Parts: sequence; C-alpha cells; structure tokens
Amino acid sequence: MFKKNDFNNNLLEWYQSNKRSLPWRETTDPYKIWLSEVMLQQTQVITVIPYYKKFITKYPLLTDLADADEEALLKDWEGLGYYNRIRNFQAAVKEVSSKYDAKVPDQPDKFFELKGVGPYIGGAVQSIAFNHALAAVDGNVLRVMSRLNQDARDVTKASVQKSIKEEIETLIPLEAGDFNQALMELGATTCTPRAPKCVICPVQEHCEAYSSHSVFDFPVKKKAKRKKEESYNIFFILNDKNEVLLSKQEDNLLKGMYEFPKYDVDTSIENIEEDLNLSLDQPNIHAGSEKHVFTHKVWYMEAYILYTFSPHENFVPLKQVRELPMSKAMQKLFNLIEV
Repeated sequence: MFKKNDFNNNLLEWYQSNKRSLPWRETTDPYKIWLSEVMLQQTQVITVIPYYKKFITKYPLLTDLADADEEALLKDWEGLGYYNRIRNFQAAVKEVSSKYDAKVPDQPDKFFELKGVGPYIGGAVQSIAFNHALAAVDGNVLRVMSRLNQDARDVTKASVQKSIKEEIETLIPLEAGDFNQALMELGATTCTPRAPKCVICPVQEHCEAYSSHSVFDFPVKKKAKRKKEESYNIFFILNDKNEVLLSKQEDNLLKGMYEFPKYDVDTSIENIEEDLNLSLDQPNIHAGSEKHVFTHKVWYMEAYILYTFSPHENFVPLKQVRELPMSKAMQKLFNLIEV
C-alpha cells in the first residue's frame, strides 16, 4: 500500500495544474453539481456538455426543474438515453423543493434517501458540493485503484466496489471534493483503459502495476454477457390527413417517450388490427431496416408503411412528431419515413 500523504499531495497538485475546464466545475451550486453527475452517468463528458449548458439555461433553479412539464423535460433530455435518470432526478428535486425549502440537503443520510441517489451520486454530490469525506467510485476510479494496488478482484462485483470505496474513504484528505474529482480525472485522462500515459502519471511511484509491468492486466472484469437480441416490426400507420399513429410508452426502459407501433416479427396484421382497433390497407411498404444497441440488449427493426381510414385518438400530424420526446431508436426509424 502506498504512503497516504505523499500520494494525496502528488494527486492533488497534479489535479490543480491539469484539470479540464468543465462547466460544472465553475459553480458551487449543489443543484447544478447534482445535475451534472446525473448526466455523466453512463455518458461521455463531450456529449454531456451541451445538454448541461442547455439545462442550466432553461432550468437555472432547482424549482424550475421541479415544476417542469415531464414531457418537455423528456424532450430536452432526448438523445442522452437512460431516461429513468431524468425522471428520478425530477422526483428527487420535487422532494427537495417541498421538504427542504428547495435547498439540497447538506446531510448525507437525508440526501441518500432521495430517489435515484445511489453510492456514486451520493458520494460525488456530497463531497464536491459540501466536502463530506465520501468516495465517488465510478469506472475510472475502479481502474485507477485496481492498478495502484494490483488488485486482482473482479471489479464488476458489488462487494469489491464496496471494499474499494471503503479503502478510498481512509485516504480522503480535507479537500474531499477535489480528491474525488482528481481520482476520476486521472482515470479519464491519464490512467485510461487502452492507452495509459504511465510515463507522465503523477502517482506513478505509488503504482504496483506499473512497477511490475502489468498495467494492462488491470482492472479484472468477468466476461460480459452477450447482449440480448430482439427483432421487431415497426409500423408507420398513416391516415389521409398526413398524420401518423404514435403511442406513449409505459414500460420502465423508455417510459414517457413516444413510439411507433412495435410488434414481434411473428405478429400477424390481423392481430395488429385487433390490438389497435383499426383497419389497415394492404399491401404494406418496406421503408428500411435499423439496428439500435442498448446497454443490455440490441433491437433489430424492420420498418413498414401502412395506411388506414380508421379514426384513432393517437394520430399526430407528421410535422409535429419531432416536437415529441422520442428514443434514438424511434428517431432513426422516423428518419426513414422522412426520406
């Protein structure tokens, strides 16, 4: 194990001289720091920056986001994916608005009770905004720590992540927020997965993997499961008013987003007509194919155009479709019909 004081000094000095200029590092507002951390989960910094700037312009106060229309909020989030993040975040800030007078709690136990706040979000916000000595362990931090200690444990295991979190919390100096950000910054810019810059690493002297020439052996991860593959037929059902049929999702993955009718590939037209309660004119026209990759699954989609004269409450004018919140998968398909 490395010397705590020397390690901390090396890391923090490097961070102060080399940290990237990021918009959420220009504020001390706990709400904005929290928003940035929610956005950064599973999403690259370069993708988050324009979304973050848009959100703090449109929703500058916690109460602005708490009071926002959910459909408008989902539309603003469109393209970031993992839509439960913004739904949970709004639920949490609503509670902060009503229960804590719109002030983000400066007490970890109260903050951790809010919806969507887990070990990482809790540690990041409470340390960066309020300097509480809590670790914020993301993938970058797991990689850094496993290399520093030549830790051969499987970092995908919750028990290992908990153990590493506890170890980091024995190291955290008075500058808790800077320390957490420094560890994450080191992993993001220097101790990278495939091309680590060990020669210029500020904590090189403390790294066991570097000393033993085994950097690329860490972190250890169990082999990822193959993504589940699903095949669907997607239908653009048009009427004589230049409108298309849409429905609002209710399932957890894309709740609140709009989609075109989607069915397993073996679903008959007769069953679709019965399900939608309308008559469809034949033949259908093949509009194209698309593939969309989620974290744990892959959708293979075939798009078809169908026409109907049947009335239905869910028809939307084609020119208004882009105004509705829609997943990237459905946006890809809508591009086909627009072409």
